[in-house]
Amino acid sequence: MRLRRPDSSSERGQVLLMTAAGLVVLMGVAALVVDLGFSWMLHRQQQNAADPAAIAAARHLKTPLGGATWNQAAGEADACFYARENGFFPSATTNGITGTGCVPANDPEGAWLEVHRPPISGPYSGQTGKVQVIIGATHDSFFGGIFGQSEANVTTAAVASNEAGNSNSSSLVALESVCQGGSAGDVDGGGEVTIFPTDPSIDGGYVHVNSPCGSSDDDHCQNGHGVGSGALSISGTLTTPHAYVNGACTVNGSNPLEGLQCEDVSPCLDEGAIPLGDPLAGLPEPRLANFPNGVCPNGTASTPASTDGCEIKRGPDCPADPAEPAVDLCTLRPGVYYGGWRIQTRVHLKLEPGMYILAGGGIRLQGGDASLEAVTNPSGLDARITIFSTDGPGCPSIGAQCQGDIRFGADQAFRAKALNAATCGMVSPQACPWKGILLWQDGTASNPTAEVHLGGQSSSVLSGTIYAPKARVEITGGNDTTGCSGDPDTQACLAIQIISYEWSITGGGEVHMPYDPSELYQLDLRGLVH
Repeated sequence: MRLRRPDSSSERGQVLLMTAAGLVVLMGVAALVVDLGFSWMLHRQQQNAADPAAIAAARHLKTPLGGATWNQAAGEADACFYARENGFFPSATTNGITGTGCVPANDPEGAWLEVHRPPISGPYSGQTGKVQVIIGATHDSFFGGIFGQSEANVTTAAVASNEAGNSNSSSLVALESVCQGGSAGDVDGGGEVTIFPTDPSIDGGYVHVNSPCGSSDDDHCQNGHGVGSGALSISGTLTTPHAYVNGACTVNGSNPLEGLQCEDVSPCLDEGAIPLGDPLAGLPEPRLANFPNGVCPNGTASTPASTDGCEIKRGPDCPADPAEPAVDLCTLRPGVYYGGWRIQTRVHLKLEPGMYILAGGGIRLQGGDASLEAVTNPSGLDARITIFSTDGPGCPSIGAQCQGDIRFGADQAFRAKALNAATCGMVSPQACPWKGILLWQDGTASNPTAEVHLGGQSSSVLSGTIYAPKARVEITGGNDTTGCSGDPDTQACLAIQIISYEWSITGGGEVHMPYDPSELYQLDLRGLVH
């Protein structure tokens, strides 16, 4: 019996087909790798040109506060110069962006150069104190043409700043980047919180919540039982130019659309937004040695050896308040207070303008309320203060000198404004680098999560930046208010910016939050920013 040999022709055919298909795939991968590699090299070349071009162009912003004047021709000339220095527009003979300068006709790849003030795209779009340089080019694909892609476009941009002072454009920032313990941003109490720029031309007044809590990404607040589980929770009404929320927005009410209102353009909610970095990260801290020791109401100086802080209470050291005889009026002057303040019942506290450093202890209310009263310095200007809460040198061996909570509660009006240029230069020049900061809970000290509570039973009038990158900030806006244009004794006007780990604004009344960069901390921005 003869054995038949297997017919392998069909198998050989299948192998050939598979090999051919594999070669096509490999050619496609090779085309992708080569073309992407070349695009990456061109992008790197463009970036090397755009970065110095933007920095050079920004020199022509003549601005103390955001770009009052701008020399477009000079900025374009500097940008063109650096583009040519990095190999673009080799046929150009001038540094303009027309004619014989940096135009596509003078580049073998047809590159183009654009200089925009303000930037036209990206996170700094519309900000007049910044310049954007864009370089783009079209190059032939080595293998992409096989698959119908004969050309590839590569565009690169850089943004540089030349601002003597800049405030982050958000009014409420919650930096918490995880989902824990409920909402990172919370409007509670059923009242109305309205954020609005003081000038329609100002870009700002935004809400930004980094927490990923909640899964909605439809850019609408969800109603009902989800309140507390979302990143931003609203019980009442929040009006803002825009709200950027990494997670979800939830509303406690019958109509979710009533919870979040747009100050100008609708819609104003962006769920799934990119988290915002800490805009004040790296801010240098005040050095305790550069400020005088504080003096307690009884005349005792606060020193690094202090073990219990200043006790502020009724008695001969604090005279009766003429406006309210049953309450004593205690006055403190700027300086370093080791161990913080312990405030007893029925005391109103006046703070003279300047920098107050709480070296441990924070502010502790013991059995009563403390009212922070506005005062007037000899020149008739409004009193301005900056409070910095950190550790004293005795921490942890001296427990009272370890960072503590900041708790200010007022039985009536609560008023405090941050140092500004006029007051810091007059009363506390060494504090001027931190003008615009109303309260700073040190995020690098021993207890960075120590909470901040500010508010009054009838109203709150605050101004400045509150910075607590690792802590929760809670503001009580009051229950019977008329807004920033009303009687200062019955209004709730929070001209503040809160940059904190979590924030909460409570109160059943009307709370106005005007966004005014001149009242906030101004961060110098010069050089490349994006």
